[in-house]
Amino acid sequence: MTNKIKEVVYGLGGYDESKPNNNIIETLYYTDQELTELAAEASRATARQALLAQLGITEEQAKLLLS
Repeated sequence: MTNKIKEVVYGLGGYDESKPNNNIIETLYYTDQELTELAAEASRATARQALLAQLGITEEQAKLLLS
């Protein structure tokens, strides 16, 4: 289990310092699988940007070439 927060769910009225735990009713965390998928996606995006920089074109231009 990781401790990277994905989402915080507040009760009615939202964040409220006067309520216990600031009115937080649930904290959702990323699973190890989700973190792995996010890291892979970031890696692909970095590689794509590096390739586009090598070619000297923008992502929009690449889409036009491939369509």
